[in-house]
Amino acid sequence: MTTRTQSSFVSCLLVAPSDCGTLGFVRALHGGGIAVLEREPGHSALQLALSGEFHVVAWMVDPRSAAGPLAVSQLAGAGVPVIGLHDSAEAHLIADMLSAGAHACLDLGTDARVVSAQVRAVLRRAGAYDAAPAEVSGLLQVGDLSVDVDRCEVQRAGTFVALTASEFRIVEYMARHSGRVLKSHEVLNAVSSDYEYLPREAQDVFKVYVRRIRRKLEPNESEPRYLVTVRGFGYRLEGGSAITPALRSAATTA
Repeated sequence: MTTRTQSSFVSCLLVAPSDCGTLGFVRALHGGGIAVLEREPGHSALQLALSGEFHVVAWMVDPRSAAGPLAVSQLAGAGVPVIGLHDSAEAHLIADMLSAGAHACLDLGTDARVVSAQVRAVLRRAGAYDAAPAEVSGLLQVGDLSVDVDRCEVQRAGTFVALTASEFRIVEYMARHSGRVLKSHEVLNAVSSDYEYLPREAQDVFKVYVRRIRRKLEPNESEPRYLVTVRGFGYRLEGGSAITPALRSAATTA
């Protein structure tokens, strides 16, 4: 059994051909606080996967080749948490991966929330959270704001806040980067897997989301204490503390 090097972050080795559409999967892992290194399938990728440097390995399996299930079998036999990836929901392919020892199987087009939750479940079963940062454990706490990533729920001071799926993704991403000023296109591109926003168009789109989220999240929309605008720079998620007069001049509504 391999010995994984302890690290300050959770890491995934993604092994897939370069022409596969892995962008959505990578973004889902990044959104879950998981660093990703991509490699082409082959002997060197297998050796890297067996090195113990990664918390989990995601291996793309080609239904036309037996090499994928064989690699999955070798990794599972060495005690490496491994997720089989595919781009078609063929029952025999999924069955072959699970029979080979894969801890889970995911389609590349799986919703980002499911990807993140499934990878965390595999890590929990493997005990990989021992070295994982607290923000990857499933519960993000920003002041009196709680973001439960596993249950896709947000609470403000113990009160449930009903958000849509898109609104939740935005709040979750900002909670992972709480206190940091984020630009509109940075947030939207991090939570969207099927469209890349340009900075100018993202500003208008994000303002709509900000108004909707504040309507549900803020006790007083006109004086936001959680989703704060930093004029000329972007937005920041805070923990709900009262904003001092000095800061209020910089933090305004969208």
